[in-house]
Amino acid sequence: MNTHYAGLTSRMLSEINTISDRMTHPGEKGRNNEHVLGAFLNETLPRRYSVSTGKVVAAGGEESGQIDLIVHDRVHAPALVDARAWSLVPVESTYAAISVKTTLTKDELRDALASIGSVRMLPRKAAIRYDANHKIPLREEDTLRPRGFVFAFKSSWASPESADNAFRDSLQNVQDGVRPNAVCLLDQCLLIRRAFTTETIVFTEHVLLHFFVFLLRTIDTFPRYQVDLARYFDEDYGDTPGDTG
Repeated sequence: MNTHYAGLTSRMLSEINTISDRMTHPGEKGRNNEHVLGAFLNETLPRRYSVSTGKVVAAGGEESGQIDLIVHDRVHAPALVDARAWSLVPVESTYAAISVKTTLTKDELRDALASIGSVRMLPRKAAIRYDANHKIPLREEDTLRPRGFVFAFKSSWASPESADNAFRDSLQNVQDGVRPNAVCLLDQCLLIRRAFTTETIVFTEHVLLHFFVFLLRTIDTFPRYQVDLARYFDEDYGDTPGDTG
């Protein structure tokens, strides 16, 4: 398994170095980098997960910023908009938001934190479950925020220690509830933030494998919420749509 993921890492970095680095348009470079990681996740994640680019939205109309990769549920909830290259996904069916960077710098890290924060701060007002065909709304405080990840193919820091220090420093002024769960620097290390702290666990070997295992474990243990889509269309259904049984 380690050998397989080492080969995947080499191919990813080779594509970034030989193709993306030749692209002069930032948008084209960004889309190609998102495609490299998105293709890997679509091929390796269980089929119950979908990986899209777009925005995450809440029932009250609040939206995230543009999100590079959204890992979301397509078994229990649809995307509100699912165009060929762009999706609008309910926050209640979003498992993770991933900000993708070519080379992570302090400025790019700051941008990634803002992007992830725009998803994690969204209100979750339309999560429901069914009991004997009766719809039971879930309180927002009983639901979990989507997880947040930063993924960069290359690091601008000289060592994992320097990258770790920069990451922990960047968290100081970020509210705990919107902090990312991990930062992956593919050519250097994986930094996993311990829950409710700015302390980290650092992996310097088999980085892609550790990233994938942590991502999968994080979303596999995430509750499966169903979405009351009527809450997204209150103008048609009213503020408290009835249960049809």
